[in-house]
Amino acid sequence: MYRQFFQLDDYPFRLTADSRYFFMAESHARAIAYLNYLLHTGDGIGVMTGEAGVGKSLVLEQVLAECKTDIVVARVRQSQLTSNEFFLVLCRQFDLQPEDYHKATLIDTLYRFVNQQHFAGRKVLLVVDEAHLLQHQVLEEIRMLASLEKFGRKLINVILTGSPELDQLLNAQRKDALSQQVRLSCCLQPLTEKELDHYLEYRMWIAGGEHTVLFPAETLPLIMRYTGGIPRLINVLCDMVLVAAFMRNSRYIDTDCIQAAVKKLGWQAYEKRLHASVGQLSSSQLANQAVPQIVVMRKERVLAEYRLEKDRVLIGRHSEQDIMLHGAWASRYHAQIIHLNGKYYLQDLNSKNGTYVGRELVSWHPLADGDRFQIAGFILEYRTSEVVPKVEALVGVLDSSELTV
Repeated sequence: MYRQFFQLDDYPFRLTADSRYFFMAESHARAIAYLNYLLHTGDGIGVMTGEAGVGKSLVLEQVLAECKTDIVVARVRQSQLTSNEFFLVLCRQFDLQPEDYHKATLIDTLYRFVNQQHFAGRKVLLVVDEAHLLQHQVLEEIRMLASLEKFGRKLINVILTGSPELDQLLNAQRKDALSQQVRLSCCLQPLTEKELDHYLEYRMWIAGGEHTVLFPAETLPLIMRYTGGIPRLINVLCDMVLVAAFMRNSRYIDTDCIQAAVKKLGWQAYEKRLHASVGQLSSSQLANQAVPQIVVMRKERVLAEYRLEKDRVLIGRHSEQDIMLHGAWASRYHAQIIHLNGKYYLQDLNSKNGTYVGRELVSWHPLADGDRFQIAGFILEYRTSEVVPKVEALVGVLDSSELTV
């Protein structure tokens, strides 16, 4: 549309993961160095986190492109998998043909394969995208795979990527078996304003427009305001900016072009869009919107009510939990409720005494209005249909006489 007008060889702000346009900001360079070191040592689990659109896939592509021929890679992009489906996907990634699809057969087939690779002098690398969405049982299976070793050498190296929630799941302070295997963890950061300037120059240079299109310094703060430095959002906005300039028959990019693009996209400032997400609503929005609640009960007596105003709510005996349950049967980090894509999910955190929905022991459960689940003698009910007054202390200490099991 505007390529000929601006004398460009290509559209500079495509959303596809084109390695030609990969811009290595400071946090991206650090992540690549960390992951390359992990592959070199072949020890432990590597974790890379970052907000959506910050460039995790491109970093992975760069790392995998540099892998030597002695590394065999399986990349799992599906997140909503059972443990059986997970092993089946792995077998197919490695082009294995198990005799049947029973879990034991899949594991045996995979184990034989990684042993063969080990004795052939090749490394096996498992890369899992969007790992923060995995069921707890699948994460446990990954932990077991990462534990496999022979003669002091790991049989499978693992890289997990996901949103910042993954850091919470694998927090070293939790001291669980999976977190203890994390060798390196890195977080990709949004671009700074200085990096944004270099990013725009770089993409225009790749597209052949370094002499025909210029984003003046006064436009950078405005671009940062509406994108937060997230590369994917920068691409969406700047593509629309070039459309706006083309429609105005202007080769000069100014703040008016930025504002016209923002209006066309219908965007608010990035910070306002963040605060408009579930768990960070304004006080006026909260007054009119039914925010889900968790009601804590004992013998049908309501002890406390909590609004789910965060995308991750921790439940357990520890004093810093969002919903703290005083009781010997409750683990310090017992369970959590996660908000994903408009829905809430209950996840057990490998607790000692388990989390139950009805009489069923669960590790991952999608919540529906009225669902009740049991933790350490307490009944917790998930409610969406009724707005109740906000409890002042979301991390309050309830009456210990009521909450002692």
